[in-house]
Amino acid sequence: MSRPAAANGIGMGFHFSTVYVRDVHLAQVSDALVELMGETERLPTRERGLEPTPEASASLKRVRSFAMMPEHDGWVAILEDGQSLDDGGVAEGLSELLQTEVLAFAYSDTDGMWSFTKYWEGQPLEAGGSDGEDFDATALEFIEAGGLPYFGVCYEEVASAAGEDAAALAGSLTVLGDITPRLPIGTQVLTFRRPGKRLPA
Repeated sequence: MSRPAAANGIGMGFHFSTVYVRDVHLAQVSDALVELMGETERLPTRERGLEPTPEASASLKRVRSFAMMPEHDGWVAILEDGQSLDDGGVAEGLSELLQTEVLAFAYSDTDGMWSFTKYWEGQPLEAGGSDGEDFDATALEFIEAGGLPYFGVCYEEVASAAGEDAAALAGSLTVLGDITPRLPIGTQVLTFRRPGKRLPA
């Protein structure tokens, strides 16, 4: 997701995606995310977590960093760095591993659209969205009707609020300038890196 950068005065679009996991504790979601990333040969790391690739598919990124927001109204929200509208298979994978309802939600006022896909036990159950003139109003109606928390919060905001001492978050502080949101207690960050191929001997 992008927001206006206060540091340089350049306005950017409101562009983000969020994965929501229903009725599962944050610790279980965290464990499932580790397992899911392990299936793509990515291992947890404490190294710098941000490798923004706004135009690339999230599933192709070598480094993937996630902020997990604490449960609210039955939902755990997962935010990934890189400002991609593509969730890179996270929603479907977590739904299958956790055998529960998971929702992938994407919103872009730059493109004038929003969309969602709902999964149940790893299978797509429902999908929809809008790219009409009133897309923003219908998106808010959808968010409110579903009780989906943290609408519009992005990974970069979490990184900004966490400060430079958080190794997995360092690198995104200049994205937001002076924006420093308050984070709910219990917010977690996980970063995964796919090891590079060894050089031939």
